[in-house]
Amino acid sequence: MNTLDRKVDGKTFLREQCYVCWMTPTDVPPPAGKTAADIRTEHFAYLRELERSGVLFAAGPFMDEDGVRHGAGMLLIRAATRAEAEKIAFAEPYTKAGMRAMVLTPWQRNEGSLNLRIRFADGVVEIDNRTYSLGPPASR
Repeated sequence: MNTLDRKVDGKTFLREQCYVCWMTPTDVPPPAGKTAADIRTEHFAYLRELERSGVLFAAGPFMDEDGVRHGAGMLLIRAATRAEAEKIAFAEPYTKAGMRAMVLTPWQRNEGSLNLRIRFADGVVEIDNRTYSLGPPASR
């Protein structure tokens, strides 16, 4: 049993240690020799790597339904310790360049659900109520 898991009424409930990384913009310009677009490209490449390695639980900007941004954004990362989370968070390119301030808050995921369905014949994956194409649909 993971040390984060807990027993209640004889049942084991799972927990996952995560960290919420709150990002806020600063007035610091990009470092010499780089543009904001360069840092943005590095940011997305970094997030893709975290996602592929299973570290990134979720990420995104604070944005309302009208597309108006409210600050910078948030990363939700999986890490066993705060030191590990800080190493990951402070390597994020905007933060590393000083263009965003990063504050970490420990968070344990205890409840929630995710519905995942892969329809190979249609070439789609369904996550909750969204459908994503995996490529062209298979012909019959």
